[in-house]
Amino acid sequence: MARLTGNGVLFDLLDPNNKIDSFYWMYPAGTKKLFFQATAPTGWTQDTTNADRALRVVSGTGGGTGGSTSFVTALSSSSGNINVGINTTLPVEIPPGAGTFIGNHTLSITELPDHVHPSIYGPTGGANATPFSNTGARTVDGNNATGTMNESTGGGAHNHPFSGTTTINTSFSDGIDLGVQYVDVIICTLN
Repeated sequence: MARLTGNGVLFDLLDPNNKIDSFYWMYPAGTKKLFFQATAPTGWTQDTTNADRALRVVSGTGGGTGGSTSFVTALSSSSGNINVGINTTLPVEIPPGAGTFIGNHTLSITELPDHVHPSIYGPTGGANATPFSNTGARTVDGNNATGTMNESTGGGAHNHPFSGTTTINTSFSDGIDLGVQYVDVIICTLN
């Protein structure tokens, strides 16, 4: 029965000379392998050329390296933070088919402010009287003569057209924890 040892393979347990003291018949010298353990096994030397990198499977030639950001820097609990600042002025745009007015509210008489409407007639007498002047004093309330008329009806609909710009000055921050779980392995070269 054969036994795998730290130096090779022992084929005959009773004959210590019946052995291979090299792994070269299984792997050529210089072969690199990944090991999930703290240190290189006997007969192997840890290759520290590549550290803090991710593994990438390729369909072409292997053995290459690339990238500029370390694994821990790119995939950490703070690397997924996004900060966006917005400071701009935009026109107020009306969606197609939407009305261009605000309101369409019908005012009641109680909602109208006090106001007057000038009369088209001249004074009722004196030097400035005209043929179009009313005969007699025009009164609106009680016996007070007036050259103007108060409103008598209301309730007409009206609109308030609008246009303009709006200024937005804000910032937005959000984050995703990219600190993914990982397994540490070492690359070793066969001596």
